[in-house]
Amino acid sequence: MQFSQHVEVNSFLQSLEYSYRIPVLQFRRFLFQATDELDECIKRGTLVFSVCNEEFCVIKVVKNSVRLIFLNGAELSDNHNLLKSFGLKSRCIELYECNSKLMGILPKYIGESISIVKQHTELT
Repeated sequence: MQFSQHVEVNSFLQSLEYSYRIPVLQFRRFLFQATDELDECIKRGTLVFSVCNEEFCVIKVVKNSVRLIFLNGAELSDNHNLLKSFGLKSRCIELYECNSKLMGILPKYIGESISIVKQHTELT
């Protein structure tokens, strides 16, 4: 397990059932490979990721589901039609039963989401 510098994140990861922990760790690794500027924390029992002090995605674990929620998902180009609506601005991808197609495409969504956040922070 890739450990976090934050104790609460490590506690959260260790508390997950094995079947949930595996997809969470896989996609957490994708996120950390996307940028060196990534920060993570636990808010409201959820793993939250930010860049430039701006939250951009969440990994949410609920019964029978692990979801990657892009908080700026409505701005992402979804040429593969993988994103599901999750509120007005957010879009999510179901990670619990992901396949190789998703594994290949997910880094593009992550990179685009990070770029959008960086553009927003430059404008403010």
